[in-house]
Amino acid sequence: MEMHALVVFGLIINIISRFIGAIVSFDMYTKTNDNRHSLQVMGWVFLLISGFIPFGITFTQDIFIVDIFRILNVITLNLGLYLLVTGLSMYFVKYSRNIIFSVMFLIFTVPILALSFLDVSIAINSSVIFQFLIIFSFLTQVYSNRKEIRRILQYSYGLIVLLMAFLIGYIVVYISLITSVPDYSYGLYMSTDSTAIIAYYTSVTAVTLLGLLVFLHLEQGIYIKNQNLLKDDYSHKIGNILQIIVGAGTAIKAESASKDVNSSTDLILNRSEEAGELIKKIREM
Repeated sequence: MEMHALVVFGLIINIISRFIGAIVSFDMYTKTNDNRHSLQVMGWVFLLISGFIPFGITFTQDIFIVDIFRILNVITLNLGLYLLVTGLSMYFVKYSRNIIFSVMFLIFTVPILALSFLDVSIAINSSVIFQFLIIFSFLTQVYSNRKEIRRILQYSYGLIVLLMAFLIGYIVVYISLITSVPDYSYGLYMSTDSTAIIAYYTSVTAVTLLGLLVFLHLEQGIYIKNQNLLKDDYSHKIGNILQIIVGAGTAIKAESASKDVNSSTDLILNRSEEAGELIKKIREM
């Protein structure tokens, strides 16, 4: 079986985008060892696998094997989307491992069971429903935590609003293609409708790239938030401690006639003054 040139081009663009996402997430994971980044790495890897699977269709004429490729394609896409969305959501929501693995188990087993006992169209449709549920769940989480996200992203908050709009647009495009393209099949791998192919792969690529951009801005927002915490909170608390030390040292020096005690007190006061200057520099950063 042969795929339309536009389909091949769309798949290649998506593979490149997902590969970049995997590299960026892996780099963040090696630096932070954070669970959300490990989920994002696995998500991008599943999305990469999903991008390569359709090319297997071109090497066989066996309808059953083609159906297997199509099911694996949508399953790996859903697993990747779920892990990526969960990783992004963990910036403002906490999930237990049991919940994450339970959902992954359902994403994998439901379409396999549907294929085994029913037919391929039901298996694919059940996976598409999962896909829509994952997207709507993410949209709900973003809306519910919009204040926290706005505080993290600040002036970049519009990016996640745009991502939400693009996700909704992807669903609209998908449903429009189902209802308007004759003999529609998942992924349009065997389609010859250029307009439909361009609409579908443009929406997928736009969501992928915008999702990567939101991830980078979330990381930047978290970094700035931590930097401000260091300046405003920690430096303030350390400053208060130094004030107590200086006050105690001054009182000891005033009441003591011992030269040794006064010498030690002077050292404490001098070092406290140096620490105070360092705190001022931290606040000015």
